[in-house]
Parts: sequence; C-alpha cells; structure tokens
Amino acid sequence: MVRWNSNRNMGYDCLGLGVNAVDQLCILDPYPDLDDKVDVKRSSIQGGGPVPTAMVTLAKLGAKVCYVGKVGDDPDGEFVRSQLQKEGVDARYLVVDKKIKTSKASIWIDKGSGKRTVALDRDRKNHLKRAELKFLNSISTRFLHLDAREVEISVWLARWARKQKAQVCLDVGSLRDGVEKVFPFVDHLIVSKRFACGFVKTSDPFEACRELMSRRFRTVVVTVGEEGCVCCARNAFFHSPGFRVKVIDTTGAGDVFHGAFIYGLLKRWSLKRTARFANACAAMKCRKLGGRAGIPTSKEVEGFMNNFS
Repeated sequence: MVRWNSNRNMGYDCLGLGVNAVDQLCILDPYPDLDDKVDVKRSSIQGGGPVPTAMVTLAKLGAKVCYVGKVGDDPDGEFVRSQLQKEGVDARYLVVDKKIKTSKASIWIDKGSGKRTVALDRDRKNHLKRAELKFLNSISTRFLHLDAREVEISVWLARWARKQKAQVCLDVGSLRDGVEKVFPFVDHLIVSKRFACGFVKTSDPFEACRELMSRRFRTVVVTVGEEGCVCCARNAFFHSPGFRVKVIDTTGAGDVFHGAFIYGLLKRWSLKRTARFANACAAMKCRKLGGRAGIPTSKEVEGFMNNFS
C-alpha cells in the first residue's frame, strides 16, 4: 500500500468524484445494423463509471482510495456500493438520494473487434451539492481525480484539494460544455484522442497534446487506444506504445489507464515508466469482458511487462 502520514482523521492516496453506473454488457456477433435482431453471445453486469473504475484500479494496485458520488435508494444503488466495497474502495461517503434512480449504462460489444457502444441512462437530478460534502472537513488526500461531468462542484472540490496541496487529475473522454472551467485547477490532464483533437481542432494527437500543454498543466496525456498514449511534460514529449493482446472488450480501458497512471504518480515514477505501466494495465483489462473484471494487480502487471521487454 502507498502510505502517507496525515494529521487529519482520514487520509487517502486518492479521492475520486464522478459519474457512477451499473454496466449491462453484451457481446454481439454480428454487430447489428438498425432494425436488426441478434442473439447475445455473452453478458455481464458490473459496476461502472470512469472515476469509480479508476478507483477500483488503484485499490487493486494497492492504494488507499475513496469514491464520492450519488446513487438512488434502489437495488442498483446498493449494487454500486457493494461492488466498490468488494474491490477495496472506501464508499462510506456515497450519497443515497431517494428522489433519483441509479444510473445504468447499456454497453454493446462487437465480438470481432472488442470495440463498444455505450448508452448512459442518467437521472438529470443526479448531481452532488456542496452540503452533501461536509465530510471533506475530516479527510485529506494526496490526489483528487475528476471527470468534470458536474463542472461547478468539480471546480469547488478542486479548490479544496489545492488548499491542502493535493494534486488534481482530470479525465475527459468526449467534448462537453464548460469543462475548460476546471482546467486552471488541474495538474494532470489525461484525456482521450477524441477529446484532445476535438478541443484543439486537429486530427493529430501529438499536436493536440502540445497545444493542451501550453495551458500550463504539469502533465498532459492523450490516450490513443491500442496505440498507447502521447505524453507531454515540462521536459518531456514522447509516444508510449501500447501492448498487443487478444481483445475481448475495450470497455473501461481508459478508466483503468487513469487509475494506473495515478498509481505511478503516487509512486513518484518517471513519466515514461508511469505511461508504460498504465498502457500495460489497460491492455490487460481488455482481455476480459467488462471494465473491472480484468483489472490486474501490480505484480501481474510487472510480470506482463517483463514478457515484452
């Protein structure tokens, strides 16, 4: 476990806030066109959401983590909580709201490529309020991980993190209004090629990475799927190649990458080692169905990378 001394009541390596969901996953072959009917080849129900899955990754790797979010007072909400706790994530501050329903994600996976389509069914009232975060007075963290789905509360929480000298990481997968409002409070920006190129208005992830770095982040990482990632820091700019594996499902690969990358930051590894480790974790996850079933331990990742050295 990554340890840290704190004078506060509860100290975490990483606190995560973002969307959660119950993932309903189906592998399809062939992948249907409009108005088609096909049989499901394999299915699974797992806990999901970018930040929760990143927290599960960190916990599996050995970090002390906590997830903050909101669920409905329903069986799906209890499933979200139980899955996080089962994987070693502290979910004691998960807010239960009787007026909302827990989010669900319907995920269709193409058997041939492992690529997927995701449809998120999220209650518009599923937003955290400052009054629901009073517990922050009794905890501390080294890192804060956000998805900026809720811009105002993300800015507020990032300000809180900065006051206690915690570093802030941001995950953005697709273009969303207002996300740049969070940028001034972010240390490590880790985003998809879709977001980076769309935001900068280029087709080149290298150019997008450099342009985003001009906004004075400590680190910018652009993930490029099976090709790995492009990394930029004050004294570094490079491409870290991905690992080739037999892909079953790409769901959650980016989320696992984020958790593994934060783990590298916690361990104070070099940027190149951190990127390679995160690429390996993401690739290993893709060998199983669902965002969480294939998350490896630190020992498993080291063994996997040694086979490619």
